[in-house]
Amino acid sequence: MFSPENDLSSNSGIQRQNAIDYIKRELDFASAVGASYMLVVPGAVGRPGSYDDSEFERSTATLRIVGDLFAQHKVKAAIEPIRSAEVSLTHTIADAIRYIDAVNHPGVQHINGDVYHMQSEESHIGEALLEAGERLTNLHMADSNRCALGDGAMDIDAIIMALYVLGYNRPGCYCTPEPLGPGGDPYPAMHGKTDPKLLDALVNTSAAYFKQREIALIEA
Repeated sequence: MFSPENDLSSNSGIQRQNAIDYIKRELDFASAVGASYMLVVPGAVGRPGSYDDSEFERSTATLRIVGDLFAQHKVKAAIEPIRSAEVSLTHTIADAIRYIDAVNHPGVQHINGDVYHMQSEESHIGEALLEAGERLTNLHMADSNRCALGDGAMDIDAIIMALYVLGYNRPGCYCTPEPLGPGGDPYPAMHGKTDPKLLDALVNTSAAYFKQREIALIEA
């Protein structure tokens, strides 16, 4: 969770140090529970306006500092592109690849996609997934209205076909339901009261619909 208080691209050295310290703590935790990847957002979520023209350079340089730790813990750094309404930089898969290339560290080589953000920023979600290729280690799934899969207008079939084409059915690759609801924001939800029954229903509906469409495509 990267907010203005722990922003890799911040013009405040204190906030960038907070981001470094946060990543160190999360890598210790990830290693302890056997996690294979950690999501990394280059700029703070909820801050769509840029500080200045040096955000990209500050962010890549700051993440490079902890690159060795990702490698040591054997945890993939998965860069997540997020729509421009929520962040100031890295909005597309192409942006994420450019960011990874600029970090230029073997510990930072992967991408966390999110189809909700991709529908706003990519011209074709399937083609963008193919562009990510083997860098893609996790894909957040929600429908066009950010509700459960099957409750909106997202072309789930095209997404599933793209995942099959890039050989996504292999160890270390995940599709994780993230149906937050219309206008959902996970950051305030961290500190709010959740409804487990509602969340279970959203996830179960998403998983069932994904499997339904996958079987239909295989049998077609």
